[in-house]
Amino acid sequence: MFLLEMKLQLIRWMNQMKHGYRDSNIYMEIEDKGRIRIVMCTKTNKYTIVAVCPRENQRSYFGASVSSRTPRAGEDWCRGNDLADGDFSLETWIKILSDIVGYELVKIHRPVQHKSDWEEIAIVDGTCHTDPIANRKVIVKDYGE
Repeated sequence: MFLLEMKLQLIRWMNQMKHGYRDSNIYMEIEDKGRIRIVMCTKTNKYTIVAVCPRENQRSYFGASVSSRTPRAGEDWCRGNDLADGDFSLETWIKILSDIVGYELVKIHRPVQHKSDWEEIAIVDGTCHTDPIANRKVIVKDYGE
C-alpha cells in the first residue's frame, strides 16, 4: 500500500465519524519518512496517530499516543501514554478510536443518599407498621422476637 492510498483510506475511515474529516479539527500531514501523522485535540488532550508505509520485508505500522495539553500543578512537563497500535487496518483504527474514547471518559459522581431520603419501617411480628412512600428507599428493622 502506498502513502497516498493510506491517506485516502484514513480519510474514508474518518468520514465515517459523525463530523467526518475536516481540516479545521483534524490536522493531517504526510512526512517525508514515508509516514502520515494525524493530530486531533480535545479540551484536555492531544492525540497523535501515525501510519507508516510498509517497506521491504516489513509490515505497515499504525499507532497512537496521547499527551495532556497542560501540565499538572507543580510539574513542568505534560503527561502522556501510548495507545493501541498494530498493522494498518480497520481493526487497529477501531482500537485506536476506542482508546481515545476511553481516555476521554470521566468518572461519574453518583448522588449521595442522605438518611433523610430514606423511610424507616418497623416490622414487628412480620407486619409492616407504616406504609412505604412511593419511590423511596427503605431501611427495614425487624423489632420482633
